[in-house]
Amino acid sequence: MRRIRFSRTPAFDFEALRGLWAAAYDGGEFGEVAAVMARVRRGGFESWYREWSAMAERVAVRGRAYGEPVSRGTSLLRAANYMRQAEFFLDPADPRRTATAAVCRDLFDAGLDALGTDITRTRIPYEGADLEALFMRPADSDARTVLVVQGGFDSTLEELYFMLGAAAVRRGHCVLMFTGPGQGSALREHGMPFTAEWERPTRAVLDWLSGLVEPRLLVGAGISFGGHLLARAAAFEPRYDGVVLYDYFPGMLTAFLHSVPRPARGAFQRMPWWMRRAVPLYGRFDAQARWGIGNALWTFGAGTLPGLIDAMRPFDDGAWAGEITADALVLLAEREHFYDPALGRDFAARLTGARSVRIHTFAEADGGHLHCQNGALQQAHEVIFDWVHGLAAAAAPHPA
Repeated sequence: MRRIRFSRTPAFDFEALRGLWAAAYDGGEFGEVAAVMARVRRGGFESWYREWSAMAERVAVRGRAYGEPVSRGTSLLRAANYMRQAEFFLDPADPRRTATAAVCRDLFDAGLDALGTDITRTRIPYEGADLEALFMRPADSDARTVLVVQGGFDSTLEELYFMLGAAAVRRGHCVLMFTGPGQGSALREHGMPFTAEWERPTRAVLDWLSGLVEPRLLVGAGISFGGHLLARAAAFEPRYDGVVLYDYFPGMLTAFLHSVPRPARGAFQRMPWWMRRAVPLYGRFDAQARWGIGNALWTFGAGTLPGLIDAMRPFDDGAWAGEITADALVLLAEREHFYDPALGRDFAARLTGARSVRIHTFAEADGGHLHCQNGALQQAHEVIFDWVHGLAAAAAPHPA
C-alpha cells in the first residue's frame, strides 16, 4: 500500500507519523506535522530538534493567547506532543533533553487543565526511588474496570495518554499510566535502567493502586517493548485479569538482531573488536541504528556495546510464557519492521496457561500494518476495547 511519505529517512518518516498518530486525542495536526517535515533535513538529528521545537513553541504561543478554554487546551496538548517529538533524537547526555521534557510536561498539564480533564499526576514509591504515574477516572464514579498502561523502549508518560489513556476514559474505564525502570523519573532522575524482572515495579504500582480503587476487572496494556515487559510481569504477578500486548514484542536482543544482516548476527552477539568499530560507522549512515543504539545504552545502563549485549540477554520470553494465566490479546502488525511477526504467533502458541488467547493481525489493506498500528490509532482502540468490553461483561456480577 502506498501512502504519503514524510521523509526519505525511514526513522524520520515513522516518527513523523507517530507525531500525527495522536491527532485523534488532540495531540497532532496534519498540516503542522507536514510543515515541520518539509523543513527537516534528511538524517539530521539537530534539524529534527530545531524544527519540531520551533513548531511546538509557535503552537504554544497561540494556545496561551486563546481565551476560549477548548482552543487553549487542544493547542497546548499539540504543543506538548511536538515537544516530545523534538526530544526524541537528542543524545541522552544533551542538556536540552531534560529541559525539553520539562516543557512537554508543563504544556501537557496546562492543556488538560484548560480542558477541565480530571487527572492526577503522582509518584509511586519504588525501591528507594519513585515511578511517575497518571491516574484518570471516568464520569461514572462506580467504574470498576481499570487499565494499567505502560510504554516501552522510548515512550513517555504523557504519550501514554494519547496512545491509550484518553480512549480508556472515554469508554468509561479508570486508567493508570506509569513509567518504570528504564523510563521516566526512574531513569532520568534516579539512573535506574530497565529490569528484566518487571514484576517488581508492577507489584509496587498495583499495591499503590489497591489503595485507590477496587477493580472488578484489572487489565494491563503494554505498548511496544512494554508488551514484552507486561507479559513478563503477568507471568509472576497474578492480579492481572487480562493483558493486551500492543503490540507483542520479543526480547530486545532479538529485535536488534532483526535489523542486522544475517551473516553478521553471530558476530553482533559476540561483539569482537571489528564489530565494535563497524557499528558506529554504520550508524553514521542509518539514523535508526544510530538512535537505537544510543537509546539502548542509556535505558539499559550500559557503557559499551559488549555491555549492552549482556544487559539485553535476560530479556527473553522463552522460560515464562506458559506461566501467564490471564486472558491475553496479542496484537501484531502485518508489516512489522522491528522483528518477524511470526515470533508473535509463536509466543501466543506458548501461552499454554492463559485462560484465553486472541491474536489480531492488522492488515496492510486497512492501513494498520505498521508497528503498534502507527497512523491507525482508532483501529487499534476499537479492537482493544471491544476485547476489554467482552472481558468486563463476563466479569460483571449476574443478578440473582
